[in-house]
Amino acid sequence: MECLNPGGTGKDRAARSMILCAEEKGELPPPYKASMNANTADRKRTNISDAQNKAVRDHSNIPDDIHAAIVTALKNTKTHGILIEGTSGSTGISLASLACTRGHGIIVAMPDDQSNQKKEFLEKLGCGVVVVKNCSISNPGHYVNVARRIWEWLNVERRYDEYYWESVAKPAGDEILNGHNNSSPPRLIRAAFMNQFENLANVTSHYTSTGPEIYSQLDGKVDAFIMSAGTGGTLVGVGAYLKERFFENLQQKHRMLSQSPPQIILVDPPGSSLFNKIKFGVAYASQQSERKLRRHRYDTLAEGIGLDRVTANFGLGCEMISWEKKAFAKRINETSSDQNYEQLSNNSASSTLQSKIIDDALSISDQQAVHMAHHLLRHEGLFVGSSSAMNVAGAIIVASQMPEGSNIVTVVCDGGQRHTSRFWNRDFVVNEWGLKWPGDNVTDPLEHDILHQLGIKV
Repeated sequence: MECLNPGGTGKDRAARSMILCAEEKGELPPPYKASMNANTADRKRTNISDAQNKAVRDHSNIPDDIHAAIVTALKNTKTHGILIEGTSGSTGISLASLACTRGHGIIVAMPDDQSNQKKEFLEKLGCGVVVVKNCSISNPGHYVNVARRIWEWLNVERRYDEYYWESVAKPAGDEILNGHNNSSPPRLIRAAFMNQFENLANVTSHYTSTGPEIYSQLDGKVDAFIMSAGTGGTLVGVGAYLKERFFENLQQKHRMLSQSPPQIILVDPPGSSLFNKIKFGVAYASQQSERKLRRHRYDTLAEGIGLDRVTANFGLGCEMISWEKKAFAKRINETSSDQNYEQLSNNSASSTLQSKIIDDALSISDQQAVHMAHHLLRHEGLFVGSSSAMNVAGAIIVASQMPEGSNIVTVVCDGGQRHTSRFWNRDFVVNEWGLKWPGDNVTDPLEHDILHQLGIKV
């Protein structure tokens, strides 16, 4: 039940890990302390009005919405630090929650196919929000590329140093400015692009926390771990830890050689290419064909999961690992090149101690996810979001194929509260997506049979 974390999602773990890593590397300033300059520490987190924007705007080649988001973050930071991220929303909320506690400002670029609740929550947390059209990562307008460009404006081109000095830091009487008499503004802003898809602090957080917790709670008996992938951090990090422990025990003869390692299985929504990457080694989905590819893609009702590319975090799950070398642990703790990783992964080892982290993949339809969510609400009292519904549907399908007594683990990673404008909106689901709304067809005796809806034959 990762949805019970303070930020309402399992992304809290990755967000904390990425922020701490950025602070440790000096990409972000240390967190603010109560003993800091009172004028700086007491500055309220707020959003900037249109009138204020016009008064301070002098960056004519930066779009209005992006400028407003940057100004919001600069007004809210207490450390001169700014987090920047491209996210479908959940990671942004986790980052924004933690930014509040550490005193940093934050800017989030997100696609327009996410629920309004996520955007509103981010704004309430004092986040500068930029909403862009959903499109391929190859498009400069993709939310990740927009976030990276904002980071470059702040941290590389230093376009906001003068504004921040004149309009924020100096009026606040920031003690760091005492004695600064140069004509040029000081380089106060430290901005860090979180880059959750490629940042290995993401997968590390689950390898060092989520995986060990699952293993401990089930006394080491985990037969399968199933979930979807946004960045791939949770699936790969947990899967790596579970397999590493299995093969450690195997070498120590704590387990019989005939016992199978835990199965790590991806659940993938429509339009994502990750299913085919695991099944056939090619990251491709039919929605990417030339006849079907659209400038702005909306292939699934699910939010925050599925990709049309292989990220650094997910890619680790597709590599062959020699487990007696603890190759995965070495890989995520070193800063060597990918060539060195290939050498590490391909070291000669007994075939019984080699495997990929991700073993298999399931494709779950939007309709199955809708049925699963309504079943969980009706029979378990759990109000879940789209990715959680996908995860539980996948877990039930896998469980139906495994021996009795098997321990099947998945993650309820989001609650339904942030999905009431889309996934839990009947008009949107039926009229916009052409899906069936559970309960509409009272004459169908199989409508509420979740096993039938998931294609499971009893």
